[in-house]
Amino acid sequence: MYKFKHILLIIGVLLLASCASNRQRKVHKQVMTQRTQVTLTLDQHEYKTNCILKVWKNELIVLSVLPVMGIELFRLEATPDQVTIIDKLNRRYTIMTYEEINKLSPRRISYKMLQLLINKAEKEINFDLQAGTHMLKLKANMGQREYNNQKEPQMVNTNKYKLVSLREILPI
Repeated sequence: MYKFKHILLIIGVLLLASCASNRQRKVHKQVMTQRTQVTLTLDQHEYKTNCILKVWKNELIVLSVLPVMGIELFRLEATPDQVTIIDKLNRRYTIMTYEEINKLSPRRISYKMLQLLINKAEKEINFDLQAGTHMLKLKANMGQREYNNQKEPQMVNTNKYKLVSLREILPI
């Protein structure tokens, strides 16, 4: 009888232990968020817009273009492997590797270079790029940086969009 009680006690403890939650905590990563005002000059045409820049170190850089009332119309997602440009207004996107981008311009671009450019920028980023016969100038006035913890970076689900070439999104 004594052994039977011990066996029941052990079984009870094991049953209670198995009822414990096995949910894993969500991993939060530090993300740098910065509001910017971007001026993009393509040949003679100048475009000014407000943007939000988010950087998950060594994983993802997201530039959300918010020209009207905070509604995201364009989005640029840069990972260490590729750059995705999403035109939400016309429901289309393009994906380019850094090798493809570097074929368009004599200036070498990489994820590490973009990350370094953003991290070193105090108040302003100026970037000129010759793409074929077109001259592209980017000027970004950087706002105050905020660092906070967020869940894993969320990339846009491109299943809702049509894959197109870069020339259909940007007039270069």
